[in-house]
Amino acid sequence: MNGIRKRLLVFIALCLGFPLSGHTADPFAGLPDPTRYKKTPKKVVKQVVRKPLILQSTLISDDRSYAIVNGKQVSIGERIEGARLLAINPYDIVIERRGREISLHLLKTGIVRKNGRSDP
Repeated sequence: MNGIRKRLLVFIALCLGFPLSGHTADPFAGLPDPTRYKKTPKKVVKQVVRKPLILQSTLISDDRSYAIVNGKQVSIGERIEGARLLAINPYDIVIERRGREISLHLLKTGIVRKNGRSDP
């Protein structure tokens, strides 16, 4: 009888102790509740970040003309950073970006006259 009594006490201790042990014995303790209402995530809109366009140089000759914008050579009608080049003038260019015409000018400090002096 002693053996049965010991087994019964161990069984009762295990049954009573198991719920008291908390989440350590629960293999699903860290998982989310699948029946719980979930909010749908908002759509993430990827924003395109464009570099500012910097006119560095222009070249106009009888047979060709191009501009250097952000270190790249661009001719009339070509695109750079989402903008289309419309016109090339000696000290500026005209681009179209998002339906708007924008003029980009060379910096005056970079222009050197024939006599070797910079424009103020």
